[in-house]
Amino acid sequence: MKLSLLLASLATAGIVHLPLTEREYTPEQHSARLASRGIVHATQTKNSRFYEAELEVGTPPQKIKGCFDTGSGLLWLQGVNTTNCLQHKHCDTAFNASASSSWRFTGEHSGWGSKGNNGNETISYGGFEVKDFQTWVATDNFEWDMTIFGQAAVDNPKSNFVKALADAGKISRPVYSLNAEHPVNWKDRGIVNNVYYGGFDRAKYQGELTTLNVTRHGTYTMPLGGFSTGGEAIKLTREHLVVLDTGTEVVFLPNSTLRAISEKFGGNGEFENHLYKVACDSNPELTYHWGYTNISMDLSKFVDRSSHDGKCVLQGLYAQKDSDQILLTGHDFISRALVIYDNEWDSITIGQAKYTDESDVVEITGNIPGALLYSDWLAGKPAPKSASQSVQSTLAVKPVQTSDVQTSEGEGTSDSEWCQELGTC
Repeated sequence: MKLSLLLASLATAGIVHLPLTEREYTPEQHSARLASRGIVHATQTKNSRFYEAELEVGTPPQKIKGCFDTGSGLLWLQGVNTTNCLQHKHCDTAFNASASSSWRFTGEHSGWGSKGNNGNETISYGGFEVKDFQTWVATDNFEWDMTIFGQAAVDNPKSNFVKALADAGKISRPVYSLNAEHPVNWKDRGIVNNVYYGGFDRAKYQGELTTLNVTRHGTYTMPLGGFSTGGEAIKLTREHLVVLDTGTEVVFLPNSTLRAISEKFGGNGEFENHLYKVACDSNPELTYHWGYTNISMDLSKFVDRSSHDGKCVLQGLYAQKDSDQILLTGHDFISRALVIYDNEWDSITIGQAKYTDESDVVEITGNIPGALLYSDWLAGKPAPKSASQSVQSTLAVKPVQTSDVQTSEGEGTSDSEWCQELGTC
């Protein structure tokens, strides 16, 4: 809408408004403005494998780059004496505990394929500092070559950053949202993703917001309504659970779902070298359905010519058995959604992303403003008249009970077990 038309319409309604966008502020000004409204704002950048956040750890502060990870809830630091740092020179993400005057050693512990030290340390992210924050520092062969900055629910504010913000009164509730400035495709780097602790930007979604309960506290595993491609529903053989995990770029899909995309877009369902074929000039797409909310993925950027036979295949999408329940879903999908992670009420609210310079950041103090309930959709309740028409799920979905969940790698459940063992929950 042109500014003159917008002003005219608002003036008619008795409102005077001058639209502002984030880029009209310096990063420092924008963060300060949001902090005054009970919202803490920071950004991460997508590199080749994960969203990267930069923290300050220790005294004097050491700038530590790490994975902004919704698949875990604790802070796992790579130490300067790990194999990755000493042999492979991946030291830009490493922490030197001996150089910090605020580091307090509390014990030894093993994790992530490495021996390590537990300790209390001062950390800062998004302009908010936490002292005596419980951390773990790897000391030898760390399974990952980066620090892991977990965001999933852990109830101790001394070991979970989101909970620390809420307990300090910086945000009203332990809740945060993610929205990317552009969709992420499997080859992309440098895409900026925004995190709003305690709020969300309601200018960054279109259609309806739907709130779903996660299967258990400390994870972001939620039910899936179904899939469609090219306007046609894809038949699923079982109910699936989706894990929205920023710690990975992979998108796992049922084998039959990828085969349906291949058949729909010129690949005839051919599968070779672990990839499904499609026509090179095709524009495949896949839509996820969650009751009132539908989120479409344009897959044209995932079409790539195979070095094996010159035909085109779908890259960056991984087939798993139709019988597998859990679908690990990384930032290639997450970037196409506005996602609100609620660590207090054990829910996720999701909507189709809208990429715009406009901004309308609101604080979350109770229910998510404007969100509909997935449980209402399951009960057959129609969307309000203001809501867009919902698309039927491709599977007769029942509410998924916690007891139905099968654990799997990538579900992000390890931190609840770790924090109990470490006494940090």
